[in-house]
Amino acid sequence: MKQNRKMVRNFCLCIVSLLCVSGCWDSSDIEDMSFVIGFGIDSSENDQTPIKHTTQIASTKKKGEQGVMPQGKLYQDLTLEGKSIQDILRSISLQLPYPVYTDHLETIIINSETASKYDLSILLDQILRDNVTRLSPLVVLSKQQASDILDTNIEGEIPSSYLSSIFENKTTTLKIAPSVRVGEVSANLSSQASFMLPNVVKQQNVIKVDGAGVIKGKQKKFVGFLTDKEVEGVNWLSEEGKAGLLEFHDEEDNTIVYEVQHYKTKIKPRFKKGRLSFYVQIKAEGWITEDWSRSAHNLAERYVQHLEHLAAKEVERLMKGTMKKLQRDYEADVVGFSESFRIHYPRDFEKMKKDWDDYFADADLNYDVCIKIINTGDVVK
Repeated sequence: MKQNRKMVRNFCLCIVSLLCVSGCWDSSDIEDMSFVIGFGIDSSENDQTPIKHTTQIASTKKKGEQGVMPQGKLYQDLTLEGKSIQDILRSISLQLPYPVYTDHLETIIINSETASKYDLSILLDQILRDNVTRLSPLVVLSKQQASDILDTNIEGEIPSSYLSSIFENKTTTLKIAPSVRVGEVSANLSSQASFMLPNVVKQQNVIKVDGAGVIKGKQKKFVGFLTDKEVEGVNWLSEEGKAGLLEFHDEEDNTIVYEVQHYKTKIKPRFKKGRLSFYVQIKAEGWITEDWSRSAHNLAERYVQHLEHLAAKEVERLMKGTMKKLQRDYEADVVGFSESFRIHYPRDFEKMKKDWDDYFADADLNYDVCIKIINTGDVVK
């Protein structure tokens, strides 16, 4: 009797083991799937099909197999026009032998002219409603056609993935705008908060980040660009940057390079008698990595203090130039001063938040920048 029970138990264990190793009942071979890793959104010249949409699909075929991407590329771009993005995505099924999956989407590129013509919440509506596409894809703008950016033939790279990896360099430069994900874009659009998106350009067979585009909160549309220097100013103001270089000049126009090791920005708002102002305080530490002045006193304390003063003036100049464009030209708070004001004046902010950009445009600013040079390098001149 005991032996029969043991045989039954062993038989059941074998059945369970077979079920565990049999794999998913609905599994598919990876070679029989089309993984979307990039979207490009442009305007069409045809009023009947106003949207031109590019879908970038990663190659899942091995070399020599049927269906490998053209010219040895690791990707395939499909550009179609239509009245809606959903319609275009369904039309792709007429050209591909395998189902399209968007859960690996990495990058969305939007042409700036298209972003100035259409509400961003409309352009991204299909993506935000889709229960498969995640909220983590990077969103960028481009002065050029998004389809052209996605067609950059970088050896051994897929443009969408390559572009996403560029933003890992934010620890080495202050000229790169912070990366923005679809979920963050959606949150900003819902709250009618202004924000900026990185601008990318194609130069021959190279993709690079070049400044940023400003999205106006109320209109939810692109209104203009910031240069890489102005992005640097935003990073100083918002403390979004991690580290990087500050280039400035002495009285004889000699170039001096200061490497920012770390910095801290404090924003103190003040609201009195209906007048809004902000006090911006910055403290930074770093070292001199290049000095073209060839000064014989480069190690002297007085000379170091003089460089600290020049560096502080340059940071202040960058911030003032950036704020001038944001306040006068765009009337858009992409720095995030609203959050500081909300914390200090919650009741007033509730009354002002719908017209926050207008208040921001009229605000006064005062700056206090302290730069410390903790090392001048080991070069003996």
